[in-house]
Amino acid sequence: MGYVKRNAIAGLDFYNFAALEQHLARWCTEADQRIHGTTHERPAERFARDEKAALRPLPMRPMPVREQRITRRVANDCFVDVETVRYSVPHELVKRTVEVVVGEDEVVVFHGRAEVARHRRCREPYTRMVDPKHFEGIFREREQAFVAASSPIARSLDVYAACLTGAP
Repeated sequence: MGYVKRNAIAGLDFYNFAALEQHLARWCTEADQRIHGTTHERPAERFARDEKAALRPLPMRPMPVREQRITRRVANDCFVDVETVRYSVPHELVKRTVEVVVGEDEVVVFHGRAEVARHRRCREPYTRMVDPKHFEGIFREREQAFVAASSPIARSLDVYAACLTGAP
């Protein structure tokens, strides 16, 4: 890994994970043709001579899709982390422990036996998957009404017209 970090990606920025993968695929092709410092031969030639024959073909049928079950604690911002992706859960569960079932296509969050969140699985690192319903009711209605009443933006223009004309 250190060699790859220092030689393949050092000082480079990538728009997304797919761009990084494309760059590394090109770089690996080039690196396999260089003379290796320890073995003094090209990795591609060594592979063809010593290792290729030991490989077996992949199974004809694809492997069955598996689920992964993990436990997470809900963060203060109502999210749980799964493989660097953040998934929202209802705000009532902040600081509580939940079980997350990570499938091939979706992520489902349970609190006890109750399903509390369901998201499409995302594989783009550092993404936030948000369901706005998880944040409903986080502010009390009274506080919202107070802010609206005290805000000049929330007042009707008739109030200002009355001030200018002296009308009641």
